[in-house]
Amino acid sequence: MISDSVPWKEDLLKVATALERRAQTTRWTERTGFLVERDLMIGMYTIRRLIESAKTSTLLPRERIALGMHPLIGPAPRSYDRWSYYEYYDLDSKRQVQLTVGQLINLFIHSFILEFYPPSKHGPARIWIVSDRVRDKCLYSLSFERVASLFNRVGNEDLLYVASQGGEPWGQLSQHDFVEAGLAQYDPYPHVETPTHPYDQLLTAFPSVLGGRGQG
Repeated sequence: MISDSVPWKEDLLKVATALERRAQTTRWTERTGFLVERDLMIGMYTIRRLIESAKTSTLLPRERIALGMHPLIGPAPRSYDRWSYYEYYDLDSKRQVQLTVGQLINLFIHSFILEFYPPSKHGPARIWIVSDRVRDKCLYSLSFERVASLFNRVGNEDLLYVASQGGEPWGQLSQHDFVEAGLAQYDPYPHVETPTHPYDQLLTAFPSVLGGRGQG
């Protein structure tokens, strides 16, 4: 259990910066690939641990991230086929889908295929990924920018409201939640003034977090 989230979030911001930097570099070496995979996995696991330790907004695991989904075009790849994954999925056919942050984390942690390429004339740096659970259906793709944005968001997250009972938190809201609900503004990003809204207003704005329970 994480008691102090600050060093975890600080390291997550460092990982985001490293990914952003490498996503702009066209010359990758074998070590670059190792560092990218390490940072992706550490970043996703960090968010998972923060969520499990109640150090993030209650809404974070439900937030949705856009990805590309590429259909399977034949039999599902087996273990020794993962390095030639492009033979098993239609990379030219892409449908936009959304996964929750929780689903995205599991996708990385339980990845069967995890490949990535630097920026080129064909487009920005991209990640190709699928878990063992859905490898017989599709392959997902997303940009480094999208992953780094998630890491930056969580790394900069500050819990402004915590509802608890018996010392156990059951509803938590971050400054991002207040801004997206129109109850605050970044001044400047990622900071906001400490909100002073009455509980009834928060309940109206965040029914999925605070609904059904009394004020903590």
